[in-house]
Amino acid sequence: MSNPLDLDPIALSIYETLIGRQPSSVEELQSALLLPAPSLHQGLESLEAMGMVSRVPGSPARYGAIAPDIALEVLFLQREEEIKRARRYAEELSIRFQQAAAGRDPAELVEILTGIPAIRQRWEQLQRGTKAELRGIDKPPYTVTEKSSQTEIDLLAQGIKYRIIYDTSGLDYFPDWAADIERSIGQGEQARVASNVPTKLVIFDDRYAMIPLQVAPSTMATMILVHRSGLLEALCGLFESLWAQALPFPVASSREHLSTPDRPTPDEARLLAMLVTGVQDEVIARRLGMSYRTFQRRLQDLMKRLGAETRFQAGLRAAARGWVSPS
Repeated sequence: MSNPLDLDPIALSIYETLIGRQPSSVEELQSALLLPAPSLHQGLESLEAMGMVSRVPGSPARYGAIAPDIALEVLFLQREEEIKRARRYAEELSIRFQQAAAGRDPAELVEILTGIPAIRQRWEQLQRGTKAELRGIDKPPYTVTEKSSQTEIDLLAQGIKYRIIYDTSGLDYFPDWAADIERSIGQGEQARVASNVPTKLVIFDDRYAMIPLQVAPSTMATMILVHRSGLLEALCGLFESLWAQALPFPVASSREHLSTPDRPTPDEARLLAMLVTGVQDEVIARRLGMSYRTFQRRLQDLMKRLGAETRFQAGLRAAARGWVSPS
């Protein structure tokens, strides 16, 4: 039997028995529960102390259950107070930890995480410990084959904010990857897309960050865990800068015209890359060495192929398909 109240099993069985019957004597309870007398007395004393049963006047002594809506409310208030005390203690420890960290050797402000099991374990630990917001830059390589996780869904339901920038190189990394991202968006994740982001990155509140140790890694075998420091502030600044430049992630309704198999030419790819970054039309034409009229004709052709009605929409859909490349 489950024990959602986390009570002593004997005490819980006594209370559940009394809930369904008239006030009973020790002998009647012993007969009903087949418990040794010492265990029964101990359970009744425990329930009395918690305000869950009371003695009924008369002889022999009889015990009756206090109504659950009263007894359990008192129990819940006690548990909530215990949790508050535990949180206050945890906050005190956190302050002491931060004070000690301020005087640490700089080398101690980063940790090297080696091996996928260790990385996954620390990632899950830090994700579950997020109190306000998780920010991420998502690009290959990956240690998982699915984007969504139950932890993210649970935290989103609790009001934790997720802001993720997806690099276009990862959108076709796994089958249904984009659809998986859309499911996260449906749960409340805020998602944007960008091309050629500099690194994979996860920031947990403003307390920790995880980044790959190697430049352009082919696997996720080693990560750096950054504690509160100037480096962490710089990584937070990097994310916010990229977030401001990234485009909203296109959901299925805005990608429905993007199934065409033809790819852009190198010049068209450069045109789209500059379009995504907001370069003015005249500047794009000049950089590509073409007349403004030719540029307009190329742009209109691309917009038609992408099913876009505006320059912005064309840039967004091109980014979603990975059609953009550095200008």
